[in-house]
Amino acid sequence: MPKVSLLKVNDVEDTVRKGIDLIGGIDVDQGDQIVIKPNVAYHKDLYGNINTDLRVLDAVIRVAKEHSNNVLVVETDSTSNPAEIRMEQSGTMGIVRKNDVSFLNLSNDEIVEVEIKNGRIRLPKTVLDAPYFINVPKLKTHELTVITVALKNLYGLLPEKSKAAFYHPILEEIIPLINLAVKQDLIVVDGIIGMEGRGPIVGTPVEMNVILCGRDPVTVDSVAAYIMGFKPEKIKTIIRTHQGGIGEIDLSKIEIVGEKPKSVTKKFRGPEISIMGIAKDGTTTLRILFLPSKSTRIPGVKEVGIGVIGAGKIAELLHFPGYSKLENVRLVAVADPNEERLLEIQKKFIIREVYTDYHDLLANKKIDAVSICTPPELHKIMTIEALENRKHVLCEKPLATSSDDCYEVIEALNGTKKFVMPAFNYRFTPSVRLANEIISRGKLGDLKEIKVLFKSDQRTWKSVTPFRFKEKTGVISDLGPHSIDMLRFLCGEIEKVKEAEAIAERYFVYDNADLTFTMENGASANIELSWFGDSIIPSFPWEIKGKKASLKLDILRSPFSVKLRRKGEKRERKYALEPIFTTLMSLLTAAVRRTHVSYFAEIDYFVQCVANNARPQVTVQDGARCVEVMEEIAKKL
Repeated sequence: MPKVSLLKVNDVEDTVRKGIDLIGGIDVDQGDQIVIKPNVAYHKDLYGNINTDLRVLDAVIRVAKEHSNNVLVVETDSTSNPAEIRMEQSGTMGIVRKNDVSFLNLSNDEIVEVEIKNGRIRLPKTVLDAPYFINVPKLKTHELTVITVALKNLYGLLPEKSKAAFYHPILEEIIPLINLAVKQDLIVVDGIIGMEGRGPIVGTPVEMNVILCGRDPVTVDSVAAYIMGFKPEKIKTIIRTHQGGIGEIDLSKIEIVGEKPKSVTKKFRGPEISIMGIAKDGTTTLRILFLPSKSTRIPGVKEVGIGVIGAGKIAELLHFPGYSKLENVRLVAVADPNEERLLEIQKKFIIREVYTDYHDLLANKKIDAVSICTPPELHKIMTIEALENRKHVLCEKPLATSSDDCYEVIEALNGTKKFVMPAFNYRFTPSVRLANEIISRGKLGDLKEIKVLFKSDQRTWKSVTPFRFKEKTGVISDLGPHSIDMLRFLCGEIEKVKEAEAIAERYFVYDNADLTFTMENGASANIELSWFGDSIIPSFPWEIKGKKASLKLDILRSPFSVKLRRKGEKRERKYALEPIFTTLMSLLTAAVRRTHVSYFAEIDYFVQCVANNARPQVTVQDGARCVEVMEEIAKKL
């Protein structure tokens, strides 16, 4: 049974020593190097709630020196500033000098590529080779991972200065990989002054006055989450690292010595954002710190060669602009049978090579991954051939035109290290991610009723190849996959299609549909689909009712905000991830360019999964299940 010590602090050094002793002390040979990683997230820490408390770090170093004369403190560069500046201005370097130990900026260390299970990660050699590694994190909330304690602190080992630009899209995949790659011998959590709200930098202080010690990050973070008022089984980084074989989540299976968790628990406010993009404590967002720079190539970040099959509107408006924005992407080639179209696209996006035969593109060894932007009947064969040519695949919806074809794609993945990601872009809408967190953390209670309306006027799209009008299913084949995937992503698995009605009003194929579903959790869901919009800007509003509260969002018109009404409250509360002007600019861009913020986020996520060989959350099984539901709908019509 894993053990965690949880102690109230009187004297900091005495508490640290006692906490370490309670879990068995430090076992290392004299002379072996002990590497210590504190949390030095920012160069200023006025209230003591951002960085590892200097007294805690001082105590850990002093204890470590009693066991070895070779102690090394490490940090890496960040977007805000180099490690040396943060260490000096925060006072951390003073603790290093006081104890006469060494410091290493891991961004300057030799970098080693490590293959872990289904992923690959680049990490500093010093950490990987360390005979004894001590993680000294801070007890805080985080706007992307809910909490940041032991698991998230190791994100700071990634050597790239602009790590946020490349790894934030895949934090939930990359954090487990780091923690599976780096063995942690001791974890000492600074819980003296914690942080709640919009962490890890701009939240508000919470006086906890505790120290936690343990041996593995999952067990420690589970106890830490509990005393912060969060359920560890609802925090995705904890769950996914545990699934990799580390630690324990169930507190009944953890030996907690010292204080009883209930006696020190305080309910931390999560990273909920107000209407103006300002944290509830009144502090303004520092999101600007995490914006990537396009001025220089970031050394060490894998450059990904991309090929695009199909040069239609979906590629022109969404895929090519998305790839062009990313610094670690090399747009190698495009394939399309239309030579005139190829030349237009090549000139517009400065693409090196063009092919009229997609087989030539797949044979190009400079290409690591492909976007498949062709009519659906070509998806299966092109995806399978891409896998045979050792390419990762981003496939536009649907994954295939039948579930049998989807199973063939799944079969083709067996024995390959490549992945296929269905292009369900709306999962990457900021408001959808926020809604998913609210629902998965149980804020709505048991779900009861879901209502959805998806309106997108086909007259504004002007597709080069109007394949949508060839099949009788029409609007169902066009808008249905997005709606079905969103329903599964936000509300759980679909049990059955209860009813399906559709009419052909204008286009001689179904252009309006009304679909009703029964969910496995007992909720009922109704989705209306229409090709007739009341504006050039499409709308995709959702209302999700639960036992405790109801949630509203419009994925297309309000991509950065949700509205929440708790039971018994008359007014809705609006939570926004960006200021109002950002939403207005997003709507204007959508109207002019016929695009959406989720497409660029999806492309970014796909590229970083390829660069790090991290398996995406959107799986080929999600694509297959969507097609299965579509087939059930067709049987009801």
